Amino acid sequence: MITCQKAEPALIRPSEPQTKAAARSTNQLSGKVTEIVLHDDDLTHMPMLLPLLAQLSRDDRWFVWVAPPVVLPKALLADAGIDLSKVILLKPDDNHSVYDLSCQALKAGTCHAVITWPGYLSEDELEGLESAARSGESHGIVIRRRQNA
Repeated sequence: MITCQKAEPALIRPSEPQTKAAARSTNQLSGKVTEIVLHDDDLTHMPMLLPLLAQLSRDDRWFVWVAPPVVLPKALLADAGIDLSKVILLKPDDNHSVYDLSCQALKAGTCHAVITWPGYLSEDELEGLESAARSGESHGIVIRRRQNA
């Protein structure tokens, strides 16, 4: 299982320095947020997402997951081609909401992509995520249940 990390700014650091120009050239989606709306939290939808997650984990920067609904077995993720050495899992706590952690990770500029499961997200919060993604030249992926979309 991937272990959860406390939300600390020091956790969001690149494995190797990369210039913003180099990041832009390898990431056509930088500064954008994509929403994926699922019928429910059923893990049967994960096989559709695993190839996308594997592709996103191939960048030189960190790949951050914020508050996934379940912790998936490392073997399943590795078998799908996800580079686990580049994945950081952040868990909200009393001082850090899913939204705050997502914005922080997107703004840092050291994350290639930030995937988040926020539940309900207001228009202002979505705009805040988009602004953070532009600022950090990262890509945000928001996964929500249909009733929360």
